[in-house]
Amino acid sequence: MAKYLYILILLFSFTNVWGNPKYEKIDRDSKSVPDSLKTTDEIAEYLTSKLNSEDEKIRALYIWITHNIKYNLSQINSEFQYSSYDKMVEETIKTRKGVCGHYAQLFHSMCKSIGIESFVIAGYTRQLDSYEISELDHAWNAVKINGNYLFVDNTLAAGFLDYKGNYIHEFSDDYFLIPPKAFIKTHVPFDPIWQFLDNPISNVDFKNKDFSKLSKVGNFAYKDSISTIEKMDILTQIKKKIERIKKSGITHRLIQKEIKEDEELVENLKYNKWISNFNDINKRVNEARDEINMGINFDNTFIGYTNKRFRNPKIEDSQIENTIEKANLHFYQGKNQLKKSKQLLYGLEYSGQNIENLKLTEKHKKGLIDFIIQLEYKILEVEPSIIKDTDYAKRYLKKWKPLRDMVPY
Repeated sequence: MAKYLYILILLFSFTNVWGNPKYEKIDRDSKSVPDSLKTTDEIAEYLTSKLNSEDEKIRALYIWITHNIKYNLSQINSEFQYSSYDKMVEETIKTRKGVCGHYAQLFHSMCKSIGIESFVIAGYTRQLDSYEISELDHAWNAVKINGNYLFVDNTLAAGFLDYKGNYIHEFSDDYFLIPPKAFIKTHVPFDPIWQFLDNPISNVDFKNKDFSKLSKVGNFAYKDSISTIEKMDILTQIKKKIERIKKSGITHRLIQKEIKEDEELVENLKYNKWISNFNDINKRVNEARDEINMGINFDNTFIGYTNKRFRNPKIEDSQIENTIEKANLHFYQGKNQLKKSKQLLYGLEYSGQNIENLKLTEKHKKGLIDFIIQLEYKILEVEPSIIKDTDYAKRYLKKWKPLRDMVPY
């Protein structure tokens, strides 16, 4: 289940409503695209195909999104479940509406389609001239240009709320390619890594409006940390993220909410990982059962040969040898795989804390153990016959053919 973050549009102190003269032509050309373009890839390609620099391409995406996607007040505080981020983006393109999560994912998807490295960042905000932190979480983007990280907030750039609570769809240029040291004064990522600062501002610092660290050199290697994160599995990523958030200080209910949701996600990931491992073992057990049954079937075929003294029809030596070899091959492959599967199953432990999940894992585990025990009883019952038939086949094939009927079974 994906988690999406939304925020009521804040009315910041706008300083640049009309746009940047540097991008005047791009701004003019990027406000609309042909109606025939229906996907993010098509729209992004149309907007950027004739542009050269990364900042120009990002600008074109920013202009189109902020002029064509309106904030959907009816979705504030809504919990959304999408099967994928692609579905979320498709809905945004289709309806031309969304909240901050939609804006951020749409921008990220468009950047990705044209080869620009971008990130969707979750956090919380406040107005520059206020101590009051918003009661709603928020999502925005960062982009990497020439090795530098800069921020973009398409949601806040697209419009604001008036004093009556009505949404005004009016462009502001205050949220385009903002340097980290400026952006941190109004936007705080839950995970401090995404501040892109070598001396990150803690949640306590932000609460107290203490930005003195910004003038001091720190030793937090965020670039190395980001590279390390990308190599981690998702479970480890979330656990490390929780550690970093807690270290930064829990100063607001939104931070506590983020931690709680991440801890629930960790539990779900642990359970899903257990289920995945269990399903793999269960598959191995079923394969072992099939091998054992195949071995039994070949042995039964051999017994059928012996009942007719290898006649009617005549069974050649090569077929006798091949049949008993296959009986042994499949039976013992299955037996060995069952033994290994049993060892894996006994070593499979649920590492989460959720009681209901623990009960479910114990139930699944017990059911499979019982099934393995049934197979083991079957092996004990059948194996003597396979050993006996194998011995008989060896003695029979070694005997001179005219005297084979005298070989005892």
